[in-house]
Amino acid sequence: MRILVTGSTGLLGKSLCPMLDSEGFQYWACNSKIFDVTNTKMVNEIMNKISLDFIIHLAGYTNIDQAEDNPELAYNVNQIGTRNIAHIAKKHNVPILYVSTDNVFDGKSDKPYKTTDATNPINVYGKSKLAGEREIIKATKKYYILRTSWLYGTGGYVDAMLTFSNFRKEISVVDDQIGCPTWADDVSKKIIEIIKENKPYGIYHVSSSGSASWSDFTKKIFELKKRNVEVTAIDKSDFPRPAMRPKYCVLDSENILPDWKSSLEQYLLSKN
Repeated sequence: MRILVTGSTGLLGKSLCPMLDSEGFQYWACNSKIFDVTNTKMVNEIMNKISLDFIIHLAGYTNIDQAEDNPELAYNVNQIGTRNIAHIAKKHNVPILYVSTDNVFDGKSDKPYKTTDATNPINVYGKSKLAGEREIIKATKKYYILRTSWLYGTGGYVDAMLTFSNFRKEISVVDDQIGCPTWADDVSKKIIEIIKENKPYGIYHVSSSGSASWSDFTKKIFELKKRNVEVTAIDKSDFPRPAMRPKYCVLDSENILPDWKSSLEQYLLSKN
């Protein structure tokens, strides 16, 4: 199977590509330096020269705060770039898998979001990613849209907190945002399962089981690594940021991934 992977040097791409290797897939891993998904002409020229069986579209503009100051750039990558890749999938008549976000919801629910629940993003990032979802649905019926939540892996939040703990012994972390901390390896395994088993097309919620606040998550990181760091829980109003965040954004993934505490422990063990 010949697979195109966009955004291969991102957090999820770094996890997925080695797994594709181990499964024996033939794939073309590319990033924005060699494959600018927003450049429609270049995308078409390159795609006319290669043969594909599947597209995994990971490329995206993911800085939530900077998206508020650069909405044109966020939409250019997350909507226009996705439209370009979706049209290639349609042209070659191959499935496309697009990784989206919990930020397509407004966070006003009091129970986990199902794939059928109404979307209503409250920040530019979420709006641009939802626009990307709609471009795919408009372009082709052969799609997988995977919404995930609070993704971590090599170079992500967990690593940043461990580095922080080497220099300071106290930190303030918001406690009134609830989500699903999710290990990139777990999502990568699910992507490979979808490819190998020809799962039905559609929208999937793929995040860890359970839920946590950012302060819960951070405390568990230090607890598992036995780092003596005091975590002070604060309200997000005490830590203003450019972009609004959904207050409650737990995805109903029907327990397809392990509990977040278990996966976090496995991730930390993998780094020893």
